[in-house]
Amino acid sequence: MRTAALILAMALALAGCGGAEERDRSAAPPTVKGDWGPSEPGSGERARPVAPPRKAPSATVASALDAGAVGVVGVEGVVGVKPASLDVSADGTLDDLRWQRWDSGGAEGTGTLTLRDCDPSCASGGKDRYPATIRLSSPRLCGGAAYFDRARVELEGEGAPATYVRAPC
Repeated sequence: MRTAALILAMALALAGCGGAEERDRSAAPPTVKGDWGPSEPGSGERARPVAPPRKAPSATVASALDAGAVGVVGVEGVVGVKPASLDVSADGTLDDLRWQRWDSGGAEGTGTLTLRDCDPSCASGGKDRYPATIRLSSPRLCGGAAYFDRARVELEGEGAPATYVRAPC
């Protein structure tokens, strides 16, 4: 036992604690170069994010897509055409959507954005609701059907939260 303690003490002494080789922690942090992302959603030159895991649309939605309607795929992969509800982020859902416009050039609607309130924690926090507007744009052709590839959610009097709505291809 004494031999093991002696070997451990010698190893710590040889390893040092704060020797000359340790860098000065009071010095300025190193300069880091890199792209820290776009200045606003949908801008920038980063690679496209992974497409949502598209789920099979209902028969009604599939029929509308076959007839040429533009679809939208929520974050959870649910496909819709003028949906009443749309998941726009992992913790945000637009409910009670009313669409003022929906065509091949874009879509605009209003509804209520419900966000998880993580105070004191996400598991025990409540939900906050905000009146919101959503604008869908940039349709892409994916496997014979068109889907909006960009979404912008705007809150009345608030900054826009991030949205991850993308075409499935």
